[in-house]
Amino acid sequence: MVDRQVRNKRSIIVGAGVAGKELVDQLKGYHSLGYKITGFIDDNETKQGKKIKGIPVIGKTSQLENLISQHEVGNVFIAIPSAQGSLIRSIVNSCQKAKVTFRIVPRTLEIVRGKVHLESVRSVSIEDVLGRAILKSEQTELKKIFKGKRILVTGAAGSIGSELSRQLAQFEPEILVMFDWWENGLFELSQELSDHQNRVKQKMVVGNIQDRAKVEWVFDKFTPQVIFHAAAFKHVPLMEEHPEEAVKDNIYGTKILAEIAGEKKAEKFIFISTDKAVNPTSVMGATKAFAELLIRYFNKVYSTKYSSVRFGNVMGSNGSVVPLFQKQIARGGPVTVTHPEMVRFFMSIPEAVQLILQAAKMGKGGEIFVLDMGEPVKIMDLAKTMIRLAGFEPEKEIPIKIIGTRPGEKIFEEVLAKEEEIKKTSNNLIFVTKNVLKIDDKALLATLGRLIVLSQTQDRCGIIQELTKILPTYGKIPASHLRNDPGKPLLTKIPDPDVFQQI
Repeated sequence: MVDRQVRNKRSIIVGAGVAGKELVDQLKGYHSLGYKITGFIDDNETKQGKKIKGIPVIGKTSQLENLISQHEVGNVFIAIPSAQGSLIRSIVNSCQKAKVTFRIVPRTLEIVRGKVHLESVRSVSIEDVLGRAILKSEQTELKKIFKGKRILVTGAAGSIGSELSRQLAQFEPEILVMFDWWENGLFELSQELSDHQNRVKQKMVVGNIQDRAKVEWVFDKFTPQVIFHAAAFKHVPLMEEHPEEAVKDNIYGTKILAEIAGEKKAEKFIFISTDKAVNPTSVMGATKAFAELLIRYFNKVYSTKYSSVRFGNVMGSNGSVVPLFQKQIARGGPVTVTHPEMVRFFMSIPEAVQLILQAAKMGKGGEIFVLDMGEPVKIMDLAKTMIRLAGFEPEKEIPIKIIGTRPGEKIFEEVLAKEEEIKKTSNNLIFVTKNVLKIDDKALLATLGRLIVLSQTQDRCGIIQELTKILPTYGKIPASHLRNDPGKPLLTKIPDPDVFQQI
């Protein structure tokens, strides 16, 4: 019988691939930590019984719980960066049943330097158990597209913009220009990229996309060929209170940026949109829907290829539910859920950005790309899972409180309007559609002009009226999407009750 102190250092590595082998090298380099690797776990039949780095492969993931007991292990390292979330859930479930410590090597798209480092090994997150695999072949194809390009990312200090910058930096562009008003976020991103991407010429620009002179200066100085427009106001309840700011940033800022990109003959312009632009019930969603119409218009006017990419919630983004739940759990609760039937699509930030880049590669102009967001998840289930991952029991140790829906929120989100038809692309996680709203260009531009004036005069009622006139479904959403009766959701997938049953 191994004593507890020794057992806590006896470890299994799940994954005998490149990441697992690099982790062994890292652990050997830190003798003072005292970890003893008793074996690898791997589902590859050809590796069973063999030794890798002098360590035997002792079984498969389905046997993990028994192997932990058999080898008196107290610690498990999960080293499968490209694994599906379903596999991570299964591994975590086995570790929790066996009552051992478990940690994970970062996902493929998190490993900026391309190698595993011991300091980056971390606790399992909700992103890990919901994530999907990313293929290395896709990375190779993207590098062919973006290597040597001059690229501009707006909103670069935000959740999506910063991850876009990280991933684009790996593809060795000629220059990567990162534009944002948040100087602290830009500074931190600059430090991070300088540490890991020495070959990339980068330029941080502090400024506002509503400042036409500054945007023109950026285009004149750096002549970007590819623009990723991620800058936006996206907080639904706050924008309900400040619709003029949503118009200024999401509509006017987009107009300035897209127009100058066309005037300067940029090659591609990718607008980062949202599923909240579909049958919008909020000012934020309505302004993004209007911006999609502007992108369609500019694609007809200029030679630049304009495309929109529409997706749902990303886990861990600024202002999203995941970091909110993390803070609430750290405080001991309660974890606040707006409605017991609230459903959202989720994907990790790195995965969302990977698909944005894939869509950008495909874009020929005029498309709206729709991302497969995976299985829809009940927010209540998400809360319970995050509580368990933090080592607590829902309701018993961390209470959950229902607080009611907020202004502009839907119970169910949609990624397509009923009238929109989607087509498959070469990537089975990306679909393409066209904006089907029949709006005359003159009417669109006239409404744009009025919205800009109304935003400058703080006329909030006028803004809502203009958006309602031009967006037929704004303010006309079925009651089942707004009230406590969930009714019949407009989802192509229904939440799978088994998604979280293992954790």
